[in-house]
Amino acid sequence: MLRLLAKLWHSVLPTPCLWCSLPVQHFQRQLCHSCQHALPSLPYQLCHYNLLWLPQVARGLPGTRLDSLLSISYYQQPYRHWLQRWKFAQDYAAGDLLLQQFSALLRQYQSQQTNLPDAITYVPMHPTKQRKRGFNPAHLLAERASQLLKIPLLPLLVRPQVNTAQVGLNRRQRLNNLHSAFELTENIPIPARIALVDDVITTGATADALCRLLRRAGATHISLWAVAVTLAD
Repeated sequence: MLRLLAKLWHSVLPTPCLWCSLPVQHFQRQLCHSCQHALPSLPYQLCHYNLLWLPQVARGLPGTRLDSLLSISYYQQPYRHWLQRWKFAQDYAAGDLLLQQFSALLRQYQSQQTNLPDAITYVPMHPTKQRKRGFNPAHLLAERASQLLKIPLLPLLVRPQVNTAQVGLNRRQRLNNLHSAFELTENIPIPARIALVDDVITTGATADALCRLLRRAGATHISLWAVAVTLAD
C-alpha cells in the first residue's frame, strides 16, 4: 500500500533530481536518467575492484595497512556536495542517493568477486558526537552493505574518546589525533576477512588506526569500502 501511495504521489508531484532539479523518472530514485549516466566513474575494470592499484590513489595513502579499497568516486563534485549535505545538514535525500549509489557499486563488486569478506564493520563515532549529528553515516552504509551482500554486520570497534575534529589536519596531525582513540569491542571474535566501511577517505589515518587494532586481534585481510576517496596532490 505504501509503495502504491508513493507512486501515486510521484505522479502528482514528481521528485526533483538532486543534480539538475528536473523531475526524476522513478519515484524511488533521486537522480534523473541523464544525470545518472553523467556521474563520474572509476576504472574498476583496470584495477580489478581495488583502487590501491591506481598510483594516484596509492600515493595519497602511504604505508597503508589495507589490502584493498573500494569507493564510489573520488572526492569531487557532485559527490562532495551530497556528502556534505548528508553529514552536516541532515539532508536525508542526499543520504538516500549516496546509499543507492553505494548499493549499485556493491552489486557490481559482488558479480566480479568470489571471495567476499567474512564480516562487515564500520568506523565508529563517539556517542556524544553521534547524538549531536543524529546518525553515523558509516554505520548506515555498513547496514546497507550487510543487507545487500548477506554478510554479518559486527560492531567490532568503539570510540571511547572525544578527539579534535579531523577536518583540516594533515596526515601526521591526524595520526597523532587518533592515538588511542579507538578500542575493540569486548567479547566479539575478530573474523579473518573484514570489510571496514567509512564515508570519506582523506589521508587514510583513521583506517590505518583501525587496521592496526584489527590485525593485532587476528584479521588477515581488510578491505575499506567508502563513498569517496581523496586523490594525492
